[in-house]
Amino acid sequence: MKAVDLLLTAATFITFVLAVYLFSSDPVLSNSVNWAEDRPTAESQTKDKPKGSPQNTTAVSNTSVPLSASANAPAIKYPPATRWKYIVIHHSATKQGNAKIFDNYHRNEKGMKDGLAYHFVVGNGAKSKDGQVETGQRWARQMAGAHCYDNRMNQESVGICLVGNFDESRPTAKQMDALLKLISDLQKQYRIPKANILLHKEVDKQQTNCPGKKFPANKIR
Repeated sequence: MKAVDLLLTAATFITFVLAVYLFSSDPVLSNSVNWAEDRPTAESQTKDKPKGSPQNTTAVSNTSVPLSASANAPAIKYPPATRWKYIVIHHSATKQGNAKIFDNYHRNEKGMKDGLAYHFVVGNGAKSKDGQVETGQRWARQMAGAHCYDNRMNQESVGICLVGNFDESRPTAKQMDALLKLISDLQKQYRIPKANILLHKEVDKQQTNCPGKKFPANKIR
């Protein structure tokens, strides 16, 4: 009986090992659960179209850093830096969107190898949560933005884009609360004076009306 028991135990073990091997080597089985989100369709931006990515001397991979897109995402990190002297506010000039959509558009339609032109995107509740602050790879890697025609400003300014077309409507209350909190944190960390909180149209005066005529500029300064 002992010999039979040993044989049964050995057979069971071999069967288990074979099952594990087949599961791990079969791409259909091993990838049957996919946690990645579907890649979204790019939004068309009709008004706020920043120039291509400026030359950056830091070697970076073309693979984008994951965008903080969850309400449960880690708190925004503010690394020590001396380059950030300005904050520039934009609107997406679209009714909906999020960091991933804009990253896809900038990367694949505008040819920006580093993707999302802004450092932060603030959602309006359409394709993103209302007041949600998403962090792009340019901030995660402390890279220059690509959100202004003025290349010097790209090097020295933090670009924040609010989802929405503020020629047609105003930002939501939650968007403004999130924006003011983000601006305050950036000011404290990098000693950015109120005078250096700018609207995009104040930087690129001839090229744009961004962030729109209905953006409440008086609330950010």
